[in-house]
Amino acid sequence: MNRTPSAPAAALVVAAAFLTACSPGGSSASDDASGDDRLRFAYAFTPTTALSPYSDDATTAYAAGATETLVRLDPAGLPEPALATAWEQVDPTTWRFEIRPDVVFHDGTPLTGETVAAALDAAAAAEPAPRALAGSSIDATAEEGPNGDVVVVTTAAPDPVLVQRLTSPELVVLAPSAYADPTRPTPVGTGTGPYEITDTDLTTQMTLEANPDYWDGAPAMDGVDVTFVGDAGARLQAFRSDQVDLAQALPAAQLDQIADDELLAVPLPRTVSLHLTQTSDVLGDPGQRELVRAAVAELDLAGTIYAGRAEPAGGLFNAAVSAWAADREAATYPAAATAASSTPIRLATFTDRPELPEMATAIADALRAVGFDVEVVARPYDEMETDYLDGTYDLVIMSRSYGQDTADPVGYLQADFGCDGTYNISRSCDATLDAELAAAQLVADPDERAAAAVAVEQQVLGDVWAVPLVHDATQFGVQGVTGLASDPFERAVVTSTTSVDR
Repeated sequence: MNRTPSAPAAALVVAAAFLTACSPGGSSASDDASGDDRLRFAYAFTPTTALSPYSDDATTAYAAGATETLVRLDPAGLPEPALATAWEQVDPTTWRFEIRPDVVFHDGTPLTGETVAAALDAAAAAEPAPRALAGSSIDATAEEGPNGDVVVVTTAAPDPVLVQRLTSPELVVLAPSAYADPTRPTPVGTGTGPYEITDTDLTTQMTLEANPDYWDGAPAMDGVDVTFVGDAGARLQAFRSDQVDLAQALPAAQLDQIADDELLAVPLPRTVSLHLTQTSDVLGDPGQRELVRAAVAELDLAGTIYAGRAEPAGGLFNAAVSAWAADREAATYPAAATAASSTPIRLATFTDRPELPEMATAIADALRAVGFDVEVVARPYDEMETDYLDGTYDLVIMSRSYGQDTADPVGYLQADFGCDGTYNISRSCDATLDAELAAAQLVADPDERAAAAVAVEQQVLGDVWAVPLVHDATQFGVQGVTGLASDPFERAVVTSTTSVDR
């Protein structure tokens, strides 16, 4: 990939996006977009389901400061109060949440136990179910407690990570008016956050105005003008040309075009790994897998392709985010085959993250150097997901967040390496490991749960089902912006204290 984006192509993308969002006669953002107290935010993703929280769009409204959940995650991944001020587990299947008083939705409706219970029950009834509720069934009811409104959440079976589930942006609490279409609730004018969505065309822009009645104090800015810019090079160009104050997910290989004091790197619970397909004619052999791992281990992918903007992976879990993974023991690997198989193998990745095709090229060259016959396949993710999960390819480079949805490492391992895992790209299945995962799912203590996850990780790595490559970070371009969320889980960005000085 070229280190400098194509100026004409990037300029056309930027112009189309920003003229639509900010020109006179365009959206309602135009009247205030140049104001000193409005944040101009180039967001990396375009809505696909009209901002429904029951989809990946949930994070869009959450990141902009429009929506909130009962509980949120602190930077260490532990639950902390949000719309719920406290909670307790009554028995293995029952939890009580005390609802924050004096909170008002953007449409003027008060937050009550009834509105919270209705929002949670609507999410539980959604089809398909939000990912955060995968494997869990919940029912919510409102009660009057000694300190105010209470919501009681019951689960069909013991669920030690229920509180973590409720931190997901998919489970935001919206005003009753949001659910006019129960299959696709809207956060427009119905959230509780410091900023209210007042206008969006769901394609290029979203306008938010300050919520003066926000429960945690009046916001520092008048509003936020979000522009949806899916192309990383276009976001970079917009930032460099001062069209935006904040640009999300800038391409690592091009960050040398930006001054260090205008970059904000947020370490993530996200690891780029090479998955080795166990059903492959070649990589079903542990000796061949170890030959692959040893060849890849010689590469400095973080220092070259990521230009030092990512860290070499120490495992599936990033100890910079998950301190509980810092003291794990090194894995023990099988003996390598004496020679590479002569059967051709295919290495696949997706083009949506620009670094991944470059990694595929480097890894393919390293494997060819030890005798493998490698074909590289790189296409957009949405064209390849089914093939990844079907075991079509021998090797897959995947960027995967283990903090997504519930920030639960055991749930991530179950999904990615369990026999019935819903995202088992490695096509791995081991009865002993499945039993360990099943036991870990019932562990409630966070430290014990983390220790169980590290033990499973060691088996996954030792069997060479996956080779961790780099721990990624989100790179923000920031110009005069302070008070952003410190959120390694790629959810929150704008807060009530965010401000811009230009």
